[in-house]
Amino acid sequence: MATSVVKTVGRIESGGIGAIAPWLSRLVTIPPTLIMALIGIRFISDPIHGVAATGVTLSTPEAITDTRVIGALALTIAGILASLVVSRGRQRTAHAVVVGLMALILAVRVFGFAVDGTTLAMGGQKSKLTGELIFLTLNTLAFSMQTYLSKRTGGRQ
Repeated sequence: MATSVVKTVGRIESGGIGAIAPWLSRLVTIPPTLIMALIGIRFISDPIHGVAATGVTLSTPEAITDTRVIGALALTIAGILASLVVSRGRQRTAHAVVVGLMALILAVRVFGFAVDGTTLAMGGQKSKLTGELIFLTLNTLAFSMQTYLSKRTGGRQ
């Protein structure tokens, strides 16, 4: 039994999971980063059409500007995530940002279901909720993997 544990830890440290972990981490962090960038670009470049798909109408110049600011916030999040993804030592932080972001988004979405009367059958709610749950789950697992590897290699991850 002890031999198999030693072999497993040795494989993690000398290659195997440890060698591909950074790429797996990047793989699950890149999609939310790209989605935030696309949301930001859409809201900044064409805010009226960017929100129209969900039935929102921007009827004043102030509303258009405020929507562009939301786009800037999304681009800021994407930029932070992108800088964390390319850094070998900051992948756990990237996962923590995505986990926090998705958890908050899901909490607000569920709050909206309860207060606003929105249902999963409306518009793209089901696909949005599914995507958010997938990103939350994958980044939680990746965060756990990075934490485990960091402890096993003495904090070198």
